[in-house]
Amino acid sequence: MHKNVQIVQDGGGLVNSASYNEILHYLKLDSVFYSRSTLGGDKWGIDLPAFENTSMFHIVTSGSCVVDIGGNAYHLRTGDLVFISRAHGHAVKGSEKAKATDLFAHPIKRVSPCYETLELHPEEKDQTTILCGVVKITHPAGEMLINEMPDIIVMRQDQHMFGSMMSEIVRLIAREAAGDMIGGETVITRLSDVLAIQAIRNWIESSDSFQSKWIQAIKDEQIGKALNCMHNNPSESWTIESLGKEVGMSRTAFSNKFTEVVGESVLHYLTKWRMNLAAMKVREGASVDLEFVENLGYKSESAFRRTFKKVIGMNISEYKNLKEESLPGL
Repeated sequence: MHKNVQIVQDGGGLVNSASYNEILHYLKLDSVFYSRSTLGGDKWGIDLPAFENTSMFHIVTSGSCVVDIGGNAYHLRTGDLVFISRAHGHAVKGSEKAKATDLFAHPIKRVSPCYETLELHPEEKDQTTILCGVVKITHPAGEMLINEMPDIIVMRQDQHMFGSMMSEIVRLIAREAAGDMIGGETVITRLSDVLAIQAIRNWIESSDSFQSKWIQAIKDEQIGKALNCMHNNPSESWTIESLGKEVGMSRTAFSNKFTEVVGESVLHYLTKWRMNLAAMKVREGASVDLEFVENLGYKSESAFRRTFKKVIGMNISEYKNLKEESLPGL
């Protein structure tokens, strides 16, 4: 088995409601592209490259397949989903013995800039339909969440806490994928986003066994509240004292507990959070002016720009000019 994989069954201990809602608030996916493949028999194999700075998932809407990641084979059947948190080259095949060939060597039909279809061996009686999605989670909290997740999450249709909901969504996707109805592409991509988010939600619910520092910090009553303060009000002039007061702890006790639970100091985390928010806004085209830096808790552009370069590793103009695939991980 892959060294960092979770087979999802029943959810573990529940996250408290306030913290849970905060985590889910940041699970907004930016779709890169989707593909629907209809594959006959079991002799087919597709070798997929690692798409940098993205997550990928495969949902089997009918039939069965094998997902081979790093020499480990995961057998999926109708309704099963595999979520690959970080870029990993892998193969999707009709059987373990099938030979996989490069994705781009197959007769891919582009329906739109972000949606493609593939059909192989239509003459075969046994057909498998798979929906594949490549997505990005660009908010800093979402990226932190992805960084905490295992490389691979396998969700069995009949074993996880969202089973009935997932089944209905998979059925809807299968119905849309089977025809050429108006708006079918849009419906498929939106429903697929829901499935990917459900996979992440289910992992959050059962994350205790993975010792995820950030998730455990969010779950902690006091540290979670402090993180919520920083996340939702980055323009505030937060200090260790003011945050400690918010959560009912002395300066020293709060500082020590925060470092122990989160793994870094309060002010280091706050600075990193603000700079990652800034990086996201810069990617979205925001102008860096006094209003911009004040909304991130800085009183001068020069102080902000110095901190940005120190944390991100380059100045604003250099960062703006980077190609998407070259952006540093947050």
